[in-house]
Amino acid sequence: MGRAICVVAACALVAVGGASAKTALVVSGPTVTAASGTATIEIRGAPTDDAWGELETYVPNGYTINLGHPTGTRIGSVAARAQLLETRSSSKVSGAILVADPNDPAVQNAGTSCKHNRAHAAVWLVRLTVSTRTVDVYAYVDPMTGGDQLFGSAKVVLCLPQPYSSVLPGYAPLGMKLGDLTLTLSAGVFTNPLFAGGNVWRTVVTPWTKTGASLDLAATAESQALVALPASLTLRAKVTAKRGRSSTLLSGKVLENLVGVAGAKISFFANDTSAGSASTSPQGVFAAKRVIAARTTFTAIATVPLRTTACVGALPASLAPAGCVSATRGGYRLRSNSVVVTPRAR
Repeated sequence: MGRAICVVAACALVAVGGASAKTALVVSGPTVTAASGTATIEIRGAPTDDAWGELETYVPNGYTINLGHPTGTRIGSVAARAQLLETRSSSKVSGAILVADPNDPAVQNAGTSCKHNRAHAAVWLVRLTVSTRTVDVYAYVDPMTGGDQLFGSAKVVLCLPQPYSSVLPGYAPLGMKLGDLTLTLSAGVFTNPLFAGGNVWRTVVTPWTKTGASLDLAATAESQALVALPASLTLRAKVTAKRGRSSTLLSGKVLENLVGVAGAKISFFANDTSAGSASTSPQGVFAAKRVIAARTTFTAIATVPLRTTACVGALPASLAPAGCVSATRGGYRLRSNSVVVTPRAR
């Protein structure tokens, strides 16, 4: 059995380029407790942001990650947008996330330039392909220690090369400056917490200075993604008859950790055929009436939108001098239970 520690490594790699930049971290995955499934992490930046340098992700307590995959195992994929500063063009980036050998001297030496130590609990190789070139970067996974344990169970550091000066060490091929980034991690890598509650993902990002000579420590900023578990959609039906015509009142709730979700779109289906839609109230409640002429099976799908919100318990200035610049609640879809209704006899 593979070993596990309470982390979700590289589950949220956000970049903020400069104190005025405002990127968004969006985390999505299984919506129930204790579940493991595909997890998707989006980092939405702006072309005007300074280049991302060091990305530190604080993982909420309660999540677990399987660190027992053999070296070389593919555990996910990556897609991104990049500016190529050498050619003043842009390019799509794709690639894979692989398990690296933390004892490999090459991996350890690469880590010292970013993490300043050679030993790590686990290392992931993020292999990027851009314009036929391959660029390898590493994500270093370590449990939290000391006072940092107040903010999460583990820290993941992704080190990115600087794109500004080809004569300085650690230059990114083609002057590659990453932008919007999507990480998709396979089922079996992460497992949600066992208990219901709210979870705060944090990423602290330090950009490069414009020369590429050093990191701009004063611009280090935090972004958050808030995940409330579990999320649920319930559907009920009540049949009534009037003047020989039967109808059913479809109603239910969309909840996150037992709190109603406003503004979700509810799409109804009657015997797998579209049957209109409704929206949830501020309390997460919805209701709609439908005429029925025969025995019918109703289901519903809730589409919860991406929401912006306020930061929660921002990190101290010693860890993020530029403060917390954004927070989101991710969007997702839920499928309800089925309800079967029969017209009342005339």
